[in-house]
Order: sequence, then C-alpha cells, then structure tokens
Amino acid sequence: MSDHRKTPLFRKAEEIRELAEAIVQSAPDRGEEAEDGFEAHMLEASKNEIMSNAYMIGAKIAGAYGMGLYDLRMENACLIRRACREMVVALRGLEIAGHSEPAHFDLLRKAVEEFRPLFLEWVATFKDADRIWDEWGLFNLPGDVPDHD
Repeated sequence: MSDHRKTPLFRKAEEIRELAEAIVQSAPDRGEEAEDGFEAHMLEASKNEIMSNAYMIGAKIAGAYGMGLYDLRMENACLIRRACREMVVALRGLEIAGHSEPAHFDLLRKAVEEFRPLFLEWVATFKDADRIWDEWGLFNLPGDVPDHD
C-alpha cells in the first residue's frame, strides 16, 4: 500500500485541518465575548466539534489506507464524509455564539469542496471484491450471502 501522507487527498485533509485550527485559535475563549451561558457553551462546543472533525478526516484516511477490506474502507469513507459535513455546519455554531469570520469560514468551506472530488476519486479505487459480509447490512451488495465459519 502506498504512503497515504503523500496523496493529494491526505494533503488536502491536512490543509483543512490547518484552516480549522486557525479558525478555532482566532475564536475567543469561553466567556470572553459571550454574554450568557448559552453563547459560551455554543462557542466551546462548536470549536471542539470543528477540531475533532478536522482531525478525524486525516485519521480515517490513514486508517483506510491501512486496510484492504472494502466494507471497512467504506466505513471510514462514511466517517470522513460526515466529519466534513459536521465541521462546516459547526461554523454556524461559532456565528450563533457571536464569532464570525466570513472570509476564513469561506476558505474552509472551499477547501472542503476541493476535497470532495479527490475523495470521490479515492473511493472509486475501493474494490468491492475485497469485502466480508457486513452484519449491519450497510455495505453488502445485492445477492450477497453471509459468510459461514
């Protein structure tokens, strides 16, 4: 398996993480700008969600490169997609809490949009012949039957 850190997909994930870190670091600390407990909680929750999702993207790419099974790679791909979407949505939480940097937020949104075609290309390389029966039924193909031990 190739070194995932050299791929355009992983490099874009790192760019996303760096943008997310810059946005979160520029946001005020809890209570610095928030007038009430709700805003303070929203601010901290949004910052935490942005960072946890930003780190998850690269981690799940690395994990998927480390395994060959289709269903496990697809599971990581689903988590990556979810992390991208939730990270962008969490920007709205910062805005609700009174912290808005439209230009920086747009940079992160644009980086996620640039990530999407790289992601699509990567997922297309997954080989569905390299799979095991998914007991949860998410990644089984029509006509698949359970593996018997």
